[in-house]
Amino acid sequence: MDCSGPKLRAAAAPGPRVPDDALVEMFELLPAKPLHRLKCVSKAWCGLVTDPLHRQGFAQTLAGFLCVDAAASDDDTDIRGVCESCRGEDGDGGGAAESSLRACRHAMLLKRGLTRRFLNVSRMAEPLIDASFSFLPPPAADADAEEFRDVILDARDGLVLLARVRRQDGPPDLHPPACYLVCNPATARWAAVPGSGWVPSGSQRVARTYLLFDAAASPHAFHLLQFWVDDMDAPGTGAAVANGALHLVVDTDGTSGPNNLVAVDAEGGTRRTIPLPRGDVAEKDWHSVFVARSQGRLHYVMCVRPPHGRLSEEEPLKLLVWVLEDYDAGEWALKHTVGFPDLLGRIACQFRVEYSVVAVHPDGNRLFFVRHWDRKLVAYDMDHRDVHVVADLGPAVLLNNFQPPTMHGSGISKLKATGQLASRC
Repeated sequence: MDCSGPKLRAAAAPGPRVPDDALVEMFELLPAKPLHRLKCVSKAWCGLVTDPLHRQGFAQTLAGFLCVDAAASDDDTDIRGVCESCRGEDGDGGGAAESSLRACRHAMLLKRGLTRRFLNVSRMAEPLIDASFSFLPPPAADADAEEFRDVILDARDGLVLLARVRRQDGPPDLHPPACYLVCNPATARWAAVPGSGWVPSGSQRVARTYLLFDAAASPHAFHLLQFWVDDMDAPGTGAAVANGALHLVVDTDGTSGPNNLVAVDAEGGTRRTIPLPRGDVAEKDWHSVFVARSQGRLHYVMCVRPPHGRLSEEEPLKLLVWVLEDYDAGEWALKHTVGFPDLLGRIACQFRVEYSVVAVHPDGNRLFFVRHWDRKLVAYDMDHRDVHVVADLGPAVLLNNFQPPTMHGSGISKLKATGQLASRC
């Protein structure tokens, strides 16, 4: 006699049902990857995870990029003037006369209409992000709101750092902002941080400000670190947060290029220095491209030339991706190698002129980079060695991947700021 049916039904009889509100509260405590796995448990749980009413409170993994578009003016010939940072040293001489005849790139942007948009690159539902940041507080009551603009400086684990600067000023790393704003666009929560008091000087012409935030380690607190340097054209290779510290690729001994990954803690002190991997590559045959955290580990991307610099179809430029397998011991392992013909269709491309790596997916083996010659955002799947175009950027500029400088450690001063996000006003 077959009695498996009734027995199975009795064994599968459900127990007391957990209220939806209690499930949602538990879901809010989970990181993004385990959260989305819960959609496979049942249709009811899938509905809770994907419900737009609940998603604002849930963790979200990398879903895309914030971009800014500059609307073309009807007649750009009417845009004239040069901001202070682009004027010559002789402000009342030839530079003043010249400023009435030409426009620098900052003046061009300030005269045009700027709009932000969110570029979704994930396979999930469209994230609930207000790219205009309309929830941010207005300037002080005694200030004209039209006099200020908010410029994105950095982004980390869902938080965005902005500088509130006067419209007539140039970039915020050259002019002291009125204040800094840290916000979560998915929840519309924000916090204001006063300026540091830095003013440009001969030895400290540039201030670079970074967001130190680790959602997994401390989801309710962030830190701002500011570095005062004298190099106005310092190249950038990304930044990453791991083990409670901000990691930057820097030149610590004044050589021809960056040679170490330096960890800076929340107090602004150098916690440790990790030598960058080079293998058997000669110093003149490589340069840093990007550093990021992916799948819980630090990743470092470098470009390598063939021996003696002779480029050909058989010996093109290559990108090497390293992973820091043992953080305490500083041991790197080579994770992936790809030639430029497979990646960009050319045997060689100039870094930051023809291409830029802009992100490593935090939960997968994908690189995102921009092809500057046709303004395409491109993704490279390291597992399948597949390249595909994600979006046509046009004149848009990606904003959520702030490029930190390569700096000499002896010339750094620090600003420390700590805060928590406030509720929406």
